[in-house]
Amino acid sequence: MAFLRVVQGSHPGELHELLGERIVLGRHPSCEVVLDNAAISRQHARLIRQGTNFVIEDLGSRNGTHVNGKMVSGLQAVANRDRVRICDIVLEYLDEIPMIEATMADELSYNDPRGTHPGGQVTVDHVGDLDYLESSSSIISSLNAGTISRRLDVRPEVKLRALLELSSLFSRTVDVSTVMKKTLECLFRLFPQSEMGLVLLTNAQSKEPIVKAARNAKGEVSLDQKFSSTVFRQAIESHSAILSEDMGDDTRFRDSESASMLEIRSMMCSPLTGGEGSAFGAIQLTTKDLKKPFNQDDLDLFVSVACQAGLAIENAHMHAEIVHRREMERDLEVATQIQLGFLPNKKPSFLDFEFWHFYQAAQQVGGDYFDYVRLPDGRLAIAVGDVSGKGVPAALLMARLCSAVRYHLVAQKSVARALTELNRELLASSLGFRFITLVIVVLEPGSNTAVIVNAGHLPPVIHHEKNSEYMEGDYSGLPLGVGGDFEYQQTTLELTPGSSMLLYTDGITETEDSQHNLYGRERLLLARPKGSFTPEKLVNYVLNDTVEFCGGLPQRDDRCVVAFKYSPT
Repeated sequence: MAFLRVVQGSHPGELHELLGERIVLGRHPSCEVVLDNAAISRQHARLIRQGTNFVIEDLGSRNGTHVNGKMVSGLQAVANRDRVRICDIVLEYLDEIPMIEATMADELSYNDPRGTHPGGQVTVDHVGDLDYLESSSSIISSLNAGTISRRLDVRPEVKLRALLELSSLFSRTVDVSTVMKKTLECLFRLFPQSEMGLVLLTNAQSKEPIVKAARNAKGEVSLDQKFSSTVFRQAIESHSAILSEDMGDDTRFRDSESASMLEIRSMMCSPLTGGEGSAFGAIQLTTKDLKKPFNQDDLDLFVSVACQAGLAIENAHMHAEIVHRREMERDLEVATQIQLGFLPNKKPSFLDFEFWHFYQAAQQVGGDYFDYVRLPDGRLAIAVGDVSGKGVPAALLMARLCSAVRYHLVAQKSVARALTELNRELLASSLGFRFITLVIVVLEPGSNTAVIVNAGHLPPVIHHEKNSEYMEGDYSGLPLGVGGDFEYQQTTLELTPGSSMLLYTDGITETEDSQHNLYGRERLLLARPKGSFTPEKLVNYVLNDTVEFCGGLPQRDDRCVVAFKYSPT
């Protein structure tokens, strides 16, 4: 562990531990080492880790940076006891912890009012009236992870320094993996006796611990590391940090085969908790060297780090979820534009007929479909369909249906034959337990005849001048994707001047009110403006009537309405 000690300045003797790969020195509060002097630049100089050593560079400051009296130019190595001068502040570079710092924890130690453990060491219990843990281990401590704010008053210099350094690190990191790796890296510098460090997160489904980050004294190692599930479960279930100086003599873990097999001697394990206090994992440090066991001071600092890490990991997870959700929203926005590109963006111009339409998906994309298809002989086909389901799967099938309908209407002489061949094509490609309802009406220019084929779709509504009726009959067939050898039939309707036809999907008739009553076919049949009306007025009347019926409740299904009126000149 390397340090900078203030030799000359406002706080002589103050130590700054050098954590991370890059340490910026300057006047700005965001710097890792903040130097309070108006002559110092906001970001004055930077230390860069190279292996186990550091080099320093000036960041274009006004007054420069000096090492042992010489101006720094470019990257310059710093050695133990080198003096770094920045304006009036002199810092000494130390490549290991000085002796005075090594004794700081002992000088700041305290006596527990409840006495000492029979083993001769202090046992701390901050869980209120819970009894002390009984064990023959030379030291066993349990520290409640929820009481860390109270513990900060015990050793402020040791803990606050570590917490501030971690806060600075975590504030710049939003990647979950990086947070876990950097946490272990920091812990190995704080506790050099550590031989193995693990970050374990609980699997959301199985509730089993999974190693997400691992490190030994030499650096990162594979995630295929064995660990004591007994220790993990105890830390999670008790919501408390665990310390054992010698697990071999610790009665709590005598039945743990994994701890014995791994030859773990001294161990610290703390739960990882989020903002709401629930534990979602644990972090663990172990060593096999009983000459340098973890002690109570180590546990206090370890829990401080674990609390910071828990919040940082939770924040990183939330950041990843937000990024993922935004990416999905962008993808859906693109999908919406693509889907709308398949649908008509204007009403057709066709002799003796007026048209109007409305389309709205319940989600950003949907499975309702409509189209106007001009046929080679001058006729016009109006198609309205509904793919089972909602969202992206239905929208993908709708896009395919759009091109397939156009192809078969042009390729076949009759509308009925076009639907028969379309059905066979869809069945051959497997719809994955989905089906499609579809109605097609073909008009001839200058003629009052309408040829209709219905594949299981809701019957069209015919509005005459004085009454309305549903166009029902034996001609209606099965939905597409249900029967492979089904032959569709077509029927012909003669339109009277001024009559209108309304094609729609079940998003209209299945609109619900607050009592879950359906809008229904009966109300739809009566939904028409008074007197003479255009297709636009008819469509808007139906839409307004459904909104009035549901009382403004959110739309639950895709909605599509197409209307046309026969108005011979």
